[in-house]
Amino acid sequence: MNRVGWGFAALLIVLVAMPLMARAVTIHINHGYGQKFPIAIVPFKGENAWPKDLRPSAVITKDLEGSGWFNVLPSRDYLTEPHHDRQVEGHFNDWRLLKAAGLVIGRIERQPGGRVGVAFRLYDVNKGVQLKALQYVVAPRQLRAVGNAIANIVYQRWTGVRGIFNTRMAFITMYPDGPPGDFLYKLEVADAEGHGAHVILRSQEPIMSPRWSPHGQRLTYVSFATGWPAVYIQDVATGRIRQVAAFHGLNGAPSFAPDGTHLALSLSKTGYPEIYVMNLLTGRLRQLTFGPDINTEPSWSPGGGHIVFTSNRSGGPQIYEMTDYGRHKQRLTFHGRYNAGASFSPNGKWLTLVSRRAGQYHAAVFELADSTLEILTATSLDESPTFAPNGQEILYSTVVGGHRVLATVSLNGRGHRILGLRGGDVTDPAWSPFRHP
Repeated sequence: MNRVGWGFAALLIVLVAMPLMARAVTIHINHGYGQKFPIAIVPFKGENAWPKDLRPSAVITKDLEGSGWFNVLPSRDYLTEPHHDRQVEGHFNDWRLLKAAGLVIGRIERQPGGRVGVAFRLYDVNKGVQLKALQYVVAPRQLRAVGNAIANIVYQRWTGVRGIFNTRMAFITMYPDGPPGDFLYKLEVADAEGHGAHVILRSQEPIMSPRWSPHGQRLTYVSFATGWPAVYIQDVATGRIRQVAAFHGLNGAPSFAPDGTHLALSLSKTGYPEIYVMNLLTGRLRQLTFGPDINTEPSWSPGGGHIVFTSNRSGGPQIYEMTDYGRHKQRLTFHGRYNAGASFSPNGKWLTLVSRRAGQYHAAVFELADSTLEILTATSLDESPTFAPNGQEILYSTVVGGHRVLATVSLNGRGHRILGLRGGDVTDPAWSPFRHP
């Protein structure tokens, strides 16, 4: 199917077609979250023997600065470069002179059997006390993960919120391929900073709407591999693919229930797109919406008892809520004529969605308690917003310089990042849940 053909089908799946406009990621911090926490991160002893993207101090620095909450002081200003506790005790004034409130030190040592030991210590400079000391013994390829783990510890210590640096994001990249109008589509997964992107699915036909399972082991998505949209579930580690919905008509917008055993999706097998819930163990369907309307983009509440969805039953796309059995339907959004693509925050207090204002599409948040809607972005073609698992940031796709890129915005709208993926245009991002042991 050519792009024109599938574009018409996609129009019905997402209500209103928006432009689908990628490996290594560059991040540009537009502005931060206000007052930032000043911290010194001393280069770890022995880390220069490793590539820069694996060095713990470099990973920690990139993670914390990228969060918008921290100001990592430049290492050229450090009076000393301690690597042991005894080199810090009694010398906190050296760091107070730099106005550092926090301090991280560490070292890397090769271990027998080719493994690597990484030790770090975290200090509160103002109080002159050590807050944390840990040691990891890992394979060399896990050095970046160690840096992310340390960054999570530092982030949580000073923000009180769990860090997201060891989570992942999934997204679709689209590359020109062959004659004009032909594209190669890739479903890719990278870490939360866009590092280590790898392809888990390639197709000459469109892929769209990836969503994570509750434990982050599987992805569900829509693929046009057979020439018409069908819903699939893929195991991220093994690559095993299962087709779960290929009914007559449109099959789209899948979303895992919090228990991982059910899938909400939009099907037009009886005519108009309606919301259904599928039992993944039995394949049995339960229809939740009925009538001559377009009902799509279902998303579950954290507890699994409610579903929000997009419907044009009021004349234009708006967000509605119902129970997971289709009862007690109510309209939620009344601000503006276009609100679509909603999903819950991890604590269930907010929705993120796309809202149109003056012909421009913005990532927005909707507070359920008082029904207030706030536009978060100044970009004009935003789509597919998704919460980070700690609820503090929203990942979305937007257009910058004529290309689709990934971007993040803080829940309060004060911190923005652009993640530029080179080599293609990126859309349909999905932030993974926290990894489970």
